[in-house]
Amino acid sequence: MEIKPGLSALVTGGASGIGKGLALALARKGVFITIVDFSEANGREVASLVQKINTEFHSKLEFPSAMFVKCDVTDARDLAAAFQKHFLTYRGLDICINSAGIASSTPFRSDQTDGTRTWRHTVNVNFTAVIDSTRLAIKAMEAAKRPGVIINLGSASGLYPMLLDPIYSGSKGGVVMFSRALRLYKRQGIRVNVLCPEFVETEMGLKIDPKLINLMGGFVPMEMVVKGAFELITDESKAGHCLWITNRRGIEYWPTPSEEVKYLVRSSRFKRRSDYKAPSIKLPETFEKIVVHTLTHNFRNATSIVRTPLKLPIKPKHVLVKIIFAGVNASDVNFSSGRYFGGNNNDIASRLPFDAGFEAVGIIAAVGDSVTDLKIGMPCAFMTFGGYAEFIMIPSKHALPVPRPDPEVVAMLTSGLTASIALEKEGRMESGKVVLVTAAAGGTGQFAVQAKPG
Repeated sequence: MEIKPGLSALVTGGASGIGKGLALALARKGVFITIVDFSEANGREVASLVQKINTEFHSKLEFPSAMFVKCDVTDARDLAAAFQKHFLTYRGLDICINSAGIASSTPFRSDQTDGTRTWRHTVNVNFTAVIDSTRLAIKAMEAAKRPGVIINLGSASGLYPMLLDPIYSGSKGGVVMFSRALRLYKRQGIRVNVLCPEFVETEMGLKIDPKLINLMGGFVPMEMVVKGAFELITDESKAGHCLWITNRRGIEYWPTPSEEVKYLVRSSRFKRRSDYKAPSIKLPETFEKIVVHTLTHNFRNATSIVRTPLKLPIKPKHVLVKIIFAGVNASDVNFSSGRYFGGNNNDIASRLPFDAGFEAVGIIAAVGDSVTDLKIGMPCAFMTFGGYAEFIMIPSKHALPVPRPDPEVVAMLTSGLTASIALEKEGRMESGKVVLVTAAAGGTGQFAVQAKPG
């Protein structure tokens, strides 16, 4: 996402520290800002600074280019109201930075209370509120129907233990794993990342023993934190990423790729296309297929298995597909009875015999001249007559490349596309709309039920 004038951002904990630094940096890009914080004096001051910076980019606006909303982030109603005010004012939410955080007020080892005002409060501010803010930000971005970026402020103390404050360390560790686990929202255009700097010279950072700060290489400059945040916002490939910032090592992603492979297990059902290795295919002289030889609604009586020669060479602009999985549809019986052909019964009968099957997935076994975008061994799906066969020759424009020739792909063709077109193109369904799905147990019906418009 390009950071440009006209975007809007909501920053929790924006009245001081890292939140303030990021809010001012975004303002210098012409971004509208909502400062969400419990400190009214500091919050209004930062909002005023943002407003002054924004005058360089905006004039004669019908709404303020910066707002302050007083809010206790642990109060779900307060927080929801803050997001709603931002959304109504700026007609959406492009960037959300969850920066509100506190250190434990009482050392854990000496806390004799039930933790309501001490460690429980720390967890609620540092972790529970981040979950709630992330949820509200995703909801706002989905409602606006445009891409968005969420950056949660973790800490280097969430990557390795901070012995002096285990509650702070544990809460930030929760933020790290929570944020990384949301990478699948990228499919909806929403990227959630986490920023983990070591000690920054803020009000909280100045409370740390200077000896420890020196051992860590000094305070991390705010400029490095801003640089890291902007990288997460602008780099479209970053979703579920954790950025670790230190003076000793600079800016780097955690874990490193070599560390990640130690625990990351990729399911065979969701391997990348580059992970798939096509088997070698030997072209036979003949192959089997199912043909319709008699027009009847009884599919068994209408069809038979025949063996036919494999015609070579492949026609120009065509490909030969070795079929792995074929889709079985209720429409097969309408097809075998001739209902999908125009004309009278004599005209339809003159077409006999014709190939059966509507959809399939397989591997490209050979390509004809003038085919440049498809290669031998590439998995593909198609929706043309003749899917009930071992091999089929089809126009290359009908071959849809897919990551793997898995059976799940077949379900996405006729059934999935029908549901998608019905809801999105014809029905123009949006979030919040009520949908009645009949025949919901069928293929298309199940897709319609599972669909999430908007």
